[in-house]
Amino acid sequence: MITDKKKELALLTKSDIEWTLVRLPFVVEGSETGIIKENLTDVPGRTMTNEDIARFLINQIDDTKYVRRTPCISN
Repeated sequence: MITDKKKELALLTKSDIEWTLVRLPFVVEGSETGIIKENLTDVPGRTMTNEDIARFLINQIDDTKYVRRTPCISN
């Protein structure tokens, strides 16, 4: 799986599109907590609710902070 992720990142970095590749810990079904920890080098926690993931992704539509980057997120 890691080999495939490295290939995916290589393809993205060669492209001209604006992309963000979000890295996640264990995903749990749950309500939005409003707590989203972000880190560019390591996953900052063990779990993440699906509603918080959705909120983070929606916020990325208008935010350029992580364009062409691979943030790790968790609760």
